[in-house]
Amino acid sequence: MVCIKRAVFYDLETSDKDPIGQILNYCFIETDLDFNVLSSVKGEVEISRLQLPRAKALLANKIDVLCHQEGNVESERDAMAKIHRFMVEVSRRGAVSLIGYNSSKFDLSYLRTSLIRNGLNPYISNLFYGDLLHLSQKLCVCRKDFPRKELCREDNPKKLSLSLENLAKHFGILTGAQAHESYED
Repeated sequence: MVCIKRAVFYDLETSDKDPIGQILNYCFIETDLDFNVLSSVKGEVEISRLQLPRAKALLANKIDVLCHQEGNVESERDAMAKIHRFMVEVSRRGAVSLIGYNSSKFDLSYLRTSLIRNGLNPYISNLFYGDLLHLSQKLCVCRKDFPRKELCREDNPKKLSLSLENLAKHFGILTGAQAHESYED
């Protein structure tokens, strides 16, 4: 049995809904079990001239392409090498969970595709994967005190919305709109 005493919380903002797109910005934060930050890596990735981002992705991420490209951006290759070094270093210190929100369906495949595209092995020993959306779904089903009524969609009150933004607003973690920027999310 593996004893995990640290976690890396991560988020990616991307240029497309499909993992063939690009990561536009990223953030990985390593914490101990008391959520003390131990290390982190974050950055902005230069948009490739070979692939146009989807308009919906730019609108969702609130990214002005010209401002983004003029900012402190790094090439995709450099960004993926930096992320890979960070994950390898973190995993060398023992077992660690890589955790995101809705990450098993989206972010993880994006991360793996981007690492592979840049010649890096996405499968790192001592790295285990977790998704907070799955925890939210389990709590919704198993806990009577879970705020189901408060998280119903306005346009369809019979449907529950377990989006990161809705949960964060309900529990007082987020007061405005979701930023859709990796560090903020």
